Amino acid sequence: MEFNEEEFKEYVKPHLLKCRAGDWEHCQRVVHWVKELGAGRDDLELLIVAGYLHDVGWWDILPNQKIFFQELLASEKEAAKNTKPFITEIMGAHGYSQDAIDKVVRLAVAADNHESKLEDEEILVDADSLGKLDIDHLKQKYKETDWLTIFEGYYMNEIPKRLKTEKAKRSCPALIEKLMKELYQKKT
Repeated sequence: MEFNEEEFKEYVKPHLLKCRAGDWEHCQRVVHWVKELGAGRDDLELLIVAGYLHDVGWWDILPNQKIFFQELLASEKEAAKNTKPFITEIMGAHGYSQDAIDKVVRLAVAADNHESKLEDEEILVDADSLGKLDIDHLKQKYKETDWLTIFEGYYMNEIPKRLKTEKAKRSCPALIEKLMKELYQKKT
């Protein structure tokens, strides 16, 4: 059966809208980067599915409103526990095999941990990281008082160190520079 991304996207949208504020939009940015970093791969469909589902574990964990960054950090383990059951339920409803479900769960766990060991994990973890380097990500998810702290402490220092794909490494500096300009223009 041919993968119908639009149909899958519409199916998962209500689930992601029950996650943290901005998760639906973030997952769409992640899928964009998955397509950029994983173009031409035989497993691109499952990477796209993982891009949409990697944050589904946040379903009903936090209120769907802007939060402080520390609130996110304090709830990460709880959300991680939900990842496998929700991915299994959603992919099972779409007729995916257990092997495909296991792969997407593995990819989502890699994204949750910000650590990749295999090439497919590198693509999703890098796509997740690049999907955060956008002013809309901050606006949709976090209280404005945290934006500079997140950017300076996490985005500038942590994200560039964890990138593994060459395309992500090349793309990151321009994304950081653009985000920096948008953040500091707003503050002046």
